[in-house]
Amino acid sequence: MRKLTFFILLFVSHMVFADNAKAILDKASAQFKAAGNVKIGFQITANNQNTTGYINIAANKFFCDMAGIDVWFDGTTMWHYVKADGEVSVTTPSAKNLAKMNPYFFLTIYKKGYKCKMGKSTKDYYEVVMTGGKDTDFSSITVRLNKKNYNPIYTKTISKKNTIEITVNSFLPHQSFDASSFRFNPKEFPGVEVIDLR
Repeated sequence: MRKLTFFILLFVSHMVFADNAKAILDKASAQFKAAGNVKIGFQITANNQNTTGYINIAANKFFCDMAGIDVWFDGTTMWHYVKADGEVSVTTPSAKNLAKMNPYFFLTIYKKGYKCKMGKSTKDYYEVVMTGGKDTDFSSITVRLNKKNYNPIYTKTISKKNTIEITVNSFLPHQSFDASSFRFNPKEFPGVEVIDLR
């Protein structure tokens, strides 16, 4: 009887923590939508290298500038411009590709195949750990959200090939962006080679 009671309590506890984790992500998603267009400064750590940059986000579109690389994404197509090479590659990116530069990408995928639970939260932030299934791009996603405004301050994604950490340094809501700023314009980059990989 004691074992049964223990397992019931364990199950209930797990469900409560899972519900809390999902509720926190729901709140973060709602807050992000309310912020409108945003500009975010960040630092990325991957393969023992640190890179700083910023990203402008409008709904599912973004423009990212970081360490000699510009990336445009119009919701479907991505243009990846490496300035040193003078080349732009055009692709239709996966969630994994998008996660490499967008600290808010998890707000669009946490309901799709990931189990959520509370991590090691502190007095300043909530930590939510998302565990992926066999059909997800990531085995694990850890997110830390500011307790005051639910803005993400840190994300860590783990996949078979690499681990990527993104630390958010600044967050400016209610920005104004022209729709054309999320698409590569070849007229503004004369002489740049465009390689279509779609």
